[in-house]
Amino acid sequence: MLTTTCNTSALGAPGETLEEDELTRGTTRPWRAEEIPSLFAQSETTVSTTFYSRNRHATDHVGDVHVNALGVGLDWRSGYAAGPWGFVGADLSGFANLRLVPATGLSEVLYHDYRDGTDKSYATLAQAALKWRSSAAGDGWQVRAGYTPLSLGTLGTSGGLHTHAYRGGELKYRAAGWEIGYGWADQFRNEWDDRFRTMTNAWHQNRDQYDGAASRIDFVHSVGIRYEADTTTSVDLGVGEGRRYRRNAQVIVTRAWQFADGRSMTASGYALWGRYDAALGPTAAPRNEWHASTSVAYVSGPLSVSLGFGMTHAPDSGEMNFRLTPWANSDNRNQIQTWGQLDDFVWDGTRVLKAAASLQLGSYVGMPGLALGVSGIHGWAIRNPGRSNTSATEIDLSLTYDVKEGPLKGAGLGIFPARLRTNGFYGKSDRNDVKFIVSYRQTF
Repeated sequence: MLTTTCNTSALGAPGETLEEDELTRGTTRPWRAEEIPSLFAQSETTVSTTFYSRNRHATDHVGDVHVNALGVGLDWRSGYAAGPWGFVGADLSGFANLRLVPATGLSEVLYHDYRDGTDKSYATLAQAALKWRSSAAGDGWQVRAGYTPLSLGTLGTSGGLHTHAYRGGELKYRAAGWEIGYGWADQFRNEWDDRFRTMTNAWHQNRDQYDGAASRIDFVHSVGIRYEADTTTSVDLGVGEGRRYRRNAQVIVTRAWQFADGRSMTASGYALWGRYDAALGPTAAPRNEWHASTSVAYVSGPLSVSLGFGMTHAPDSGEMNFRLTPWANSDNRNQIQTWGQLDDFVWDGTRVLKAAASLQLGSYVGMPGLALGVSGIHGWAIRNPGRSNTSATEIDLSLTYDVKEGPLKGAGLGIFPARLRTNGFYGKSDRNDVKFIVSYRQTF
């Protein structure tokens, strides 16, 4: 990482004191001049660029995606300036996703115009947030608000080439391995949209020709508690609500064991309960829904293997909804242990097994950062309305390379083939998929 300093002569050199009437004559001066430059001298600026290519073919063509796009992002994160009430800072970022050739389908990285069903180039503000904390070390109280990612309880932020964001904020308190927090938001921006929009009870967010077709969800909010006893054990609890639409609660538990010869084993468990509200939900008589999955991973030198099992009961959602809104109106913090590239295997009734392995090839071929991965997923007892229950099988492969040193440090590339077979399932047809990604990030 490169560290930069800035010219602070306009603010007063470190150690100097500005005259009282230059700042706040007759009041308590909020900042000491020598601390103002820390906003900039301790800041980080990250420049990123990503080439993204995807070719997904579905037998019914509904899920076809063919896209070649270039994403360019600029992210600035300030340091903290000290004042009488704590330490304050700000973050600002934006990005542009450019369509390189005509695209087919909803790529989820380019702006999607629902009026003509096409993906287009666009640029947008990604984040603009103020942040505050009560101590220099980071323990104690923390606040973040504005256009920002959120991550606590059951409320989370995901993304593709760039991060999604909310209009909202979060309040957290950290001490002795504990973190307790509350998050709230009333608008959301997907990566395939160029603005923050009101959340609704339909996937389209009242965009384009759908304007006015769905009812507003006033806000989403969540409370979360995390505890990390040490580097080996963590527990994460959360409850959340999408106002008059859905409530949920989840727990994530992780336990790791380190062995003397460098081997390790990690066991993880995740469970989520959810229930719609009759006011804005899809049914007048909501039922309880739940998902539970667990996995065990073992690492020995360059080789890692894992085995996972999951179950889902989602009679109202069909495919389990982990959000506090419909898809595309917000994100979640799910930790599904048995997901795949083409399907999460969380349809109503599903029982699923996932086996995966990865091998760090770098030491064998003289290319540190080169890795090969493979996973196989089989789900069964998937409820198929009007037909007998069905099964589905997915195979995912990956070949990735991260540059570890030299002038291209921070660059990476990967190819990700996948194959899904659903055996006549109503919710999703058979699919073949190949993603190719090249990225480069540098922080100054």
